[in-house]
Amino acid sequence: MRALVVGGTGFVGMNVARALVRHGHDVAITRRVRANTLFARKLGAKLVVAELDDVDSLEGAMRGRDVVFHCAGYYPRYSVNPDEQVAIARRATANVLNAAERAGVQRLVLTSSVATIGSPTGGRVLSNEGDRMSESARSSVYFLVKDVIEQDVLSVKGVDTVVACPAGIVGELDVKAGTGFVFLALSRGMMPLYVDGKANIVDADDMADGHVAVALRGKGGQRYILGGHNTTVREFLVGVSEELGVQFRSCRIPLAVAGPLATFDEMRCVMRGKGERPFMAREFVDMVRYGQWFDASKAAADLDFLATTPMHLTIRKACAWYRRFRYISRAEQVEPATVQVRRSKSDGQSSTMQA
Repeated sequence: MRALVVGGTGFVGMNVARALVRHGHDVAITRRVRANTLFARKLGAKLVVAELDDVDSLEGAMRGRDVVFHCAGYYPRYSVNPDEQVAIARRATANVLNAAERAGVQRLVLTSSVATIGSPTGGRVLSNEGDRMSESARSSVYFLVKDVIEQDVLSVKGVDTVVACPAGIVGELDVKAGTGFVFLALSRGMMPLYVDGKANIVDADDMADGHVAVALRGKGGQRYILGGHNTTVREFLVGVSEELGVQFRSCRIPLAVAGPLATFDEMRCVMRGKGERPFMAREFVDMVRYGQWFDASKAAADLDFLATTPMHLTIRKACAWYRRFRYISRAEQVEPATVQVRRSKSDGQSSTMQA
């Protein structure tokens, strides 16, 4: 296919672009004028300047492309001003859709999130694509924005659209250390607190291959969970700590405490006005609060896709990448663990539940 990745200098976009190149497709990626392209230039894809607020530049980038991967869905920095955040998200999404229709794009693949998948019903343990987000979850700005973007894309008439809903992505090319913030914090002994709950972790390479499968075999108007391993936050953090060779000392705090703490910390960052990252981001707390375990069987059936990378290898690959590019250095790591943290049985449960 002749593909364009919108947001091709971001974590998801670069991994998707790399997978497309690996599968032999003709790939171009959009970059903003001031974007860091250090890693994107090495992907083997053509770089095209385009801005989300400039429909003409987006249309120009999309001309001659069969499929557009929209990997630049708006991500609110803070969980404040929901009306304003939704307006920003809808404006950017409308620009992408308008450009795709004008450029005659055959298919648009949206990178959404499992945040838009609701709780399981009918006595099921695992959530699937038929489960809708609850009204209580829409009180989260992050969840609300992701749901609005997804609904706007699926309701458009002029372009064939399909939605990829990846779980928590871990892997290489995380230039801004999004998920990688956890790796950095644990390596430096700077995560005193954590909130436990259900989680699903997918390898970045598996996620990217899933996007390619969605584009080639996905059914129009459908959404597909690109899930990996059903686990818990604690299980994941322990796995990262063990791979880093550090002792997991973080203390679990209840959601009733984490929510107000995250809100207060975000307000502090907003008032400082420097765009700094909160110590405990509200969307991470919300992900735990509304987190589910997921059934990825629809992707397996329709797309012939199943994430197969074991979670410990995903963590190992990510650690190696952060070390290679000096996000983590040996000098920054705290003293190695002197006692073993007993692993739970969730890895075994994960495989059974995922199947």
